[in-house]
Amino acid sequence: MSKKFYARLLTLLSLSILTLAGCTEEDTDQEETADTEQEQPADSESGDDTDATEDQEDANDSDDEEGDETDEDVSEETEEDDSEETASAFGNQENVRYISADRLTVRSEGSSESAEMGSLRKGNEVRVTEEIEADDAVWYQIEHHNPSLNEGWVSSEFTTSDLNELHQLTDFSNEEMNEFFASPTLFEDHTVVAYYGHPNSEIMGIVGRHPVEELLDLVSETAEEYDELLDDKGTVPAVYLVYGTVQPGGDVFKMDYDLVLSYIEAAYERGILVYIDHQMGRHHPTYSIQEIQSFLRYPNVQLALDPEWRTERPMQEVGHITGTELNEVQEIMQAYIEDNEIQGTRQFVFHQFVEKMIHDVEDASADYEPVLLVHNTSGWGAPEGKRATHDRVAEATNIPYKGFKLWYYYSDRPGVHYDNPLMTPEEVMDLDPQPGLVIYQ
Repeated sequence: MSKKFYARLLTLLSLSILTLAGCTEEDTDQEETADTEQEQPADSESGDDTDATEDQEDANDSDDEEGDETDEDVSEETEEDDSEETASAFGNQENVRYISADRLTVRSEGSSESAEMGSLRKGNEVRVTEEIEADDAVWYQIEHHNPSLNEGWVSSEFTTSDLNELHQLTDFSNEEMNEFFASPTLFEDHTVVAYYGHPNSEIMGIVGRHPVEELLDLVSETAEEYDELLDDKGTVPAVYLVYGTVQPGGDVFKMDYDLVLSYIEAAYERGILVYIDHQMGRHHPTYSIQEIQSFLRYPNVQLALDPEWRTERPMQEVGHITGTELNEVQEIMQAYIEDNEIQGTRQFVFHQFVEKMIHDVEDASADYEPVLLVHNTSGWGAPEGKRATHDRVAEATNIPYKGFKLWYYYSDRPGVHYDNPLMTPEEVMDLDPQPGLVIYQ
């Protein structure tokens, strides 16, 4: 962000976040075709929502203490006021519910005795199409992007219409911060400098090597190094989270919702962006983007897909995405943003380090405002090789906004990659075209 705005943000109260330790590394050699070290992060949840069988509808209810009528009325009015104050931050939430249980069974009918169709995870967003009362309970029929769950039923008891009920540290009501994130020229006026990885994996990037507040300090310092080089624009720091990690066979292990939110909340309070990256695995890009699109309700969140990992054989072959699929993803994001009245320009990032990762790139369009398509140069190695890769990526002039990824040294173990030597901020800013997004892994 600009120096002036950044100075103001430094006066905000820092949040205290639980330290997240990195997980144990796996000593796995990597094929030359793979760009990123990969492991199963600790505390991730595996597979698709439909694989879960745990039913939380039988959870014990706590007995609420009864208050007098006046207290109840005041409480209800306060909740309504809070909802109105934050509505603009989260967009239009009419007929939308969020799963509040860690895992909630979806049933074929509005009854706890009906067949199980699968389950949803905490934070999943559903749209309510019908509401009934049965067995002294309220049931919602839902609309969901997963066809095996669409038109299923969930108990209303384990859902909420107030997104703030899922938060712990902030209600996203800072008007100055929301105006900053929603600025239509945010990415014209600022270069983004991001730190990449998974909180529970040291080997997957710098995110897993530091507690969250320490990480935010470090990425802010790195952003300042770039800020000093830019005369006509500022910088804004970011955290780039690998939300979905592909496993052999193509299943995707997903980050715990509360863990994701701990980064989004802490970053928001300090004017820092958060990128949510899905590796896709065996899933189509349009399915994968719908799994993470509800994070766009948070003012500081951007989305990404990594074509390298669109495969059932990770670290053995490199996946791909097509120009047409890039357009389909942008159409979905655009519709979600417009339908839900979400403010601001939102980036959609995809990575490339070899030509075969993007088929028919000339078919891709960058005209899906307010979605900003970001073509990111990836790949580790010496500066001359990285510059050559960036030159090839630059040939796709139909996607003018470019990014560039760098790899910090971490270990000399076989299969652990890094840039040698690491390019300096001056060298990165001398690239043509100059990247608007700089990522450090």
